Amino acid sequence: MYRIVPDESIDDQLDALDHGALVAYAEVLALLEISPQSGLPYNEARPDGPMRQIAFGGDDQGLVVYLVLERDREVDILSVVWAG
Repeated sequence: MYRIVPDESIDDQLDALDHGALVAYAEVLALLEISPQSGLPYNEARPDGPMRQIAFGGDDQGLVVYLVLERDREVDILSVVWAG
């Protein structure tokens, strides 16, 4: 399992999410704990790069950008955006 480490800067982003978005976000975190490579590459030129992104929510209204630190078995959440 990977440890999830949210960046302090996302607190305001998370505070803005409604209940449904928070549930969808929690599902993403559960997935990232076991399979962080599930997301798409953040930079298409580096498909195996450590920086990834994954959409969430019913109509993919949210986006989580994160960094996978394999050596530490850690996933750093860098950004959470919700367009809903």
